[in-house]
Amino acid sequence: MPDPNAQVTVILNPTAGRRRIGRVVRFARRLQHAGMQADIVPTLHKGHATDLARRAVAERTCSHIIAAGGDGTVAEVAEGMAGSDIILGILPVGTANVLARELRVPFDDDRNARMIAGGVSTIVWPGRLRSSMGECLFVQMVGIGFDAHVVHVVSARLKKLVGRAAYVMATLGALWKYTFAPITVLVDGVPYQAASVIVSKGALYAGKYVLTPRTQQASRKLSVVLFGAAGIGSSIRYGLALLRGTLSRQHDVRILTAETVEIRDPCHMPVQSDGDARGHTPIRIDIPDRPLRIAV
Repeated sequence: MPDPNAQVTVILNPTAGRRRIGRVVRFARRLQHAGMQADIVPTLHKGHATDLARRAVAERTCSHIIAAGGDGTVAEVAEGMAGSDIILGILPVGTANVLARELRVPFDDDRNARMIAGGVSTIVWPGRLRSSMGECLFVQMVGIGFDAHVVHVVSARLKKLVGRAAYVMATLGALWKYTFAPITVLVDGVPYQAASVIVSKGALYAGKYVLTPRTQQASRKLSVVLFGAAGIGSSIRYGLALLRGTLSRQHDVRILTAETVEIRDPCHMPVQSDGDARGHTPIRIDIPDRPLRIAV
């Protein structure tokens, strides 16, 4: 039985639109019906979710903090919760919601509210990225190269209007403009060459599509996906293989397991984590000292 005095903080990005805001309000009511006192706190700017989560942890008044958004919002909230015993809940109202799919968080809000009220959780080890923008946690993946370039140039307005289709349109435009500079990747200190790189904690990418055969969410490891070929033709081939679930079987795709990843050369290459632009190389990626407890 849930604790009738349990407090829940729901962190919401109000730029998500009225329809999604209404869904969050209804979700808060479902939590209250399940026996939890829910408080919705809106963000005011990028990075504010981290500040709000950190404040909720310091006040020690809630058992759960709910990230109402996509993977970027979840990562911001996780950053503010780092090292605490508070359970992170996810209300998937973002564009791709990859982590929610990865952990099989219910997309049915009634089931999700009952699950959170039940208090069950699992341990997940996030990743840590250091880039030109400083240090941050990520919960799903980091991209360096072509996919990061797409994230940097995608229109926020178009993303809000058409969702994932905005990334498709940005990708098609980027194919003709992006220069595929060779990347030197240090995987646990061993150098490799690649045209693009994705470092992932999970098995999924861009929603339900399989990037790697194995998830690393419960381990202190990273999956490193090295794309060997550059250019329009190879990028289209990789995209089709991702849609078909055969990416790992491509002859020029290599998937490694690592504890640390560094990219020093070239400098100023675009970087993204969990679907948000995160500056440029050089970067270092590793695992922080404390895991997250996530309601599943």
